[in-house]
Amino acid sequence: MKICLIAPVPPFRGGIAKYCYSLAKELETRHDLLLLSYRRQYPALLYGKKNQTDPEIGRGIVGEFSNLSFDIDSANPLSWGATARRIASFGTELVILPWWVVYWAPMYLYLLRFFRKKGIRVLLLCINVFEHEDSALKKFLTKLVLRRTKSIIVHSEQEKSEILEFHPEATVRKHLLPLFHYQPCDSRPRDDSMHLLFFGFVRPYKGLDTLLRALALLKERNITLQIAGEFWNDRESYEQMVEELGIRDKVRIIDQYLPDSEMSRYFAWADLVVLPYRRTRTSGIIATAYGYGKPVLATDIGGFHEVIEDGRTGKLAPPDDPEAFAAGIEWFIENREVDFSGNIRSFAAEKMSWRSLASMATE
Repeated sequence: MKICLIAPVPPFRGGIAKYCYSLAKELETRHDLLLLSYRRQYPALLYGKKNQTDPEIGRGIVGEFSNLSFDIDSANPLSWGATARRIASFGTELVILPWWVVYWAPMYLYLLRFFRKKGIRVLLLCINVFEHEDSALKKFLTKLVLRRTKSIIVHSEQEKSEILEFHPEATVRKHLLPLFHYQPCDSRPRDDSMHLLFFGFVRPYKGLDTLLRALALLKERNITLQIAGEFWNDRESYEQMVEELGIRDKVRIIDQYLPDSEMSRYFAWADLVVLPYRRTRTSGIIATAYGYGKPVLATDIGGFHEVIEDGRTGKLAPPDDPEAFAAGIEWFIENREVDFSGNIRSFAAEKMSWRSLASMATE
């Protein structure tokens, strides 16, 4: 089948680019794939001063795909037209559009109208349906785009239900977020401390303050926390909280983007990956942790209960509850003998495969 995937891939940074790259690799093995990525993904004004690409990667992946280009300018409608014409001239039978933020609404609405006129089938692959930090306008734009196609894949039952509420005629299928695979790195220190890792962008909805308060309840325990990832804003307030809670000796902050080459050291170091989120539907951090064979302690929100087998691959706690989160950490301290890595391998092989996602997308 001739398939086009329009998506950011490395050297663009972050979990979305890794997700799209992993899917593209699977599609490339079984279909005639046209992979179209971006010359400019976001205007600098929207992304702040942060670098959108990883300088360590470059565009070396071009050789991994038969038809890959970085030509789309997301902010230039002339580029959208050129992209649409290229897709049509390729003889495309199916276009896959990842969806995760409403920034893409104008470009996607243009493309969806073009594809409908040309009779080209479209699949919307919702990495997120609604944004983590949502608003009435964002929800309106999301619904406007999703109503333009009937074929949709989501990564949680909650998101499937949300779409069917406003788009009941859609065919919505669910597939758990597939596992990100990484090279193992054995660098865990030989000590008895429980090593906690909070990884990724630090944003208010991720509940880092809940984690810090939970850690303060466990001052007598031998625990070390590393917070590894860029602060979107307000790092100072977290630094102040660490001081006020008296846990400075237990916390290390690494406020920077970590490429894969460095990321592996932090996951190898960790005994437990922690996600004290207040709200979300899914998270690539769980798929990343599982890729390293690491268990997860997360709050029971969104679709987390679908991807975490309580007591086997991780554990769930109620959100905004430092006492409950502290109890979860203590559970892991007392249950180190559980074969989390083996349980994760079994679970992921059955339910978190890129092969099965690619098959579902092209059915």
